[in-house]
Amino acid sequence: MHEFATMQQIIYAILEEAKKCNAKEVSKVFLEIGELTFLGEEQLKFAFDILKEETILENAELIIEKVKAKIKCECGYEGGIEYGLKEEFHIAFPILKCPVCGGDVEIIKGRECLIKKVEMEIEDVAVKR
Repeated sequence: MHEFATMQQIIYAILEEAKKCNAKEVSKVFLEIGELTFLGEEQLKFAFDILKEETILENAELIIEKVKAKIKCECGYEGGIEYGLKEEFHIAFPILKCPVCGGDVEIIKGRECLIKKVEMEIEDVAVKR
């Protein structure tokens, strides 16, 4: 379950940043997850709920924005990908070939796994005058 390991790293990064800011609480976490990461939204949320316990993220809400894959080909095609069906496994898999010419493509979107934004409550800092 690579979602759990991925979420561990995400939470670690957020806690490190929150510590630098003297945050008291994290209220919202916004992630951008590309469809080609094959990270399951429900599994990420489950891991988040477990890993946030007894931390300043305990009451935080996780908001995930899915990013559709986008490819680019030398023939000029730029757009989404197609999926093929692997019948013996009953799963759909991405076809990373140009749907127009069948050529190799460059992936330009869909591999993201980003912490887009974190909302946190920061302690008041006394200002010396």
